[in-house]
Amino acid sequence: MRSVKVAISSNALVCCLKFIVALTGGSASMLAEAIHSLADTANQALLWIGIRRSRIGPSREFPLGRGQERFVWGLISACGIFFVGAGVTVYHGIHGLLHPYEPEINKWTFLVLGISFLAEGGSLVVAWRDRKRGDTANLAVLMEDSAAVFGVTLAAVALFLTRYTGQVYWDSIGSIIIGIILAVIAIVLMRENLENLVEKASPEELQDEVRKQISSFPLVEDIKDIRMILLTPYEHRIRAEVEFNGYLLIEEMEDSLRDDFREIETFGDFLQFCAAFANRITRTVGAKIDEMENTLKKKVPYLKNVDIKPS
Repeated sequence: MRSVKVAISSNALVCCLKFIVALTGGSASMLAEAIHSLADTANQALLWIGIRRSRIGPSREFPLGRGQERFVWGLISACGIFFVGAGVTVYHGIHGLLHPYEPEINKWTFLVLGISFLAEGGSLVVAWRDRKRGDTANLAVLMEDSAAVFGVTLAAVALFLTRYTGQVYWDSIGSIIIGIILAVIAIVLMRENLENLVEKASPEELQDEVRKQISSFPLVEDIKDIRMILLTPYEHRIRAEVEFNGYLLIEEMEDSLRDDFREIETFGDFLQFCAAFANRITRTVGAKIDEMENTLKKKVPYLKNVDIKPS
């Protein structure tokens, strides 16, 4: 969340500065960078909305909460990068090649690029420190800021070559390359968010940790099946089918069963005993499952939802 907020602030600042220089100087590379920053700001605002909405708790309509909604907004953000950021930037670069126009390049141009490098570089450092596997919002900020730092450097090189060679096509080429980079980033982010929207399996190391915790329960004799999926980068859901140790269950009920058994005199008494035993074993198993689920949530904080069933 911190990396997204920092990215929005830094990109909004440099976006305004780049547009001022681009519109007054006519540089295709600078306009591409301005569009790049505008797209980044809008997309990171979408990520922020997604993160906020994903923290809405469970409700009657959404019993597991809205955790995966962050991936929906991430997908919308990635589409924005592709169509707005990459599409407009590449189009502007191609237009510059077909209709060359010599941009005005002065000290303000390079000053704005320098400020942009520092601002977006600082945001990149924050995103790198806050990185977490599976966090597509942080991945988006990390990739966008990396592309922004590279794009600023590329724009500076393109403008330098344009100024000192007199060939205006360098400026347009810089714009096209920046657009291609944005397209690649958008495709990567689309893929990551799509995978998380179709119940992607949790990382193997987390699944192994949960298996060990379930196996440590005395009543669990064997784990027949386990399915663990990612809800958000910080929350997971597990469904486990386990085989209970029947002898340990009976040991807990031994005294009460002995008392009931002594009262059996007729076949009717036996039937009543069987019915009472069935009810008691069902309640006992249910209570033990609830106890195990609560214990598992306490020991493994990232488990948002736990469903253990007897095989």
